[in-house]
Amino acid sequence: MTKTTILALAGAISGLLMAAPAVSAADAMPKVKPHHEKVLTDCGTCHTKENAIGGNAFVVPKDETCIACHGDYKALAKKTEGLDEPNPHSSHHYGAGVSCTACHKEHEKSVVLCNDCHEFKYTIK
Repeated sequence: MTKTTILALAGAISGLLMAAPAVSAADAMPKVKPHHEKVLTDCGTCHTKENAIGGNAFVVPKDETCIACHGDYKALAKKTEGLDEPNPHSSHHYGAGVSCTACHKEHEKSVVLCNDCHEFKYTIK
């Protein structure tokens, strides 16, 4: 690649970057689920030094973080025992061994892990 070509590409990239709309700090922050908007006002609520991997606190939080607000698996199983489908918090496959974030995704669409093999109609937050 010649020096002229490199300079032309750099100029084109620079022009594209300058033409990009400005993004505010609020827009750059990942969104949280609507039911968490009022209580999760700081990333540090879930992303803590204790959860940090290699110094990076912005990794998937440990289950203890979820349990601190939502209760343990036994409490969650009690809360969701009236479902028409099998209770996802009392799985005969996993018991209390599956991570909260296997299904519940704060910054993206949540998934029903059970539906990797089954076809349940859970509504998940």
